[in-house]
Amino acid sequence: MILIDTNVISEPLKPAPYAAVLTWLDAQAIETLFISAISIAERRFGIASMPRGKRQMILHGRLEDEVLPIFEKRILPFNVGTSQFYANLMASGRASGKVIGKADRYTAATAAEHDLAVATRDASPFEAAGLRVINPWATWTFKITGLEFEPHQSVG
Repeated sequence: MILIDTNVISEPLKPAPYAAVLTWLDAQAIETLFISAISIAERRFGIASMPRGKRQMILHGRLEDEVLPIFEKRILPFNVGTSQFYANLMASGRASGKVIGKADRYTAATAAEHDLAVATRDASPFEAAGLRVINPWATWTFKITGLEFEPHQSVG
């Protein structure tokens, strides 16, 4: 089960999305993917902040008419239960000197509450929160050394 971060939600909406992200999304069982209400707020803010015009209208339509209906039953709220995970993550981060941005704090707490991995391009805040992170921008290749295969991660 995976919580997809705002940057993963946004990537397919770009004019030229990164192919590895599309491939990764296509390979996932849709029922295993979740989004947070926080990511929806971030995306809506990004669209509302754009200059008015065709691109803004297209992105608004794609988010509201394509993305949200797909995730209708898998949008996770930030609620009173999530607030306890938030408090624990923030206290732990403060004690260890790890700083996490505001939206990422809420997203991390949501993932922690539901025991979800986080799919994101920006792994560091979620790793700092102790969460399992998946980077859909990363591609894995293998090289042969002797008779062994060695995985090498490259990021686009």
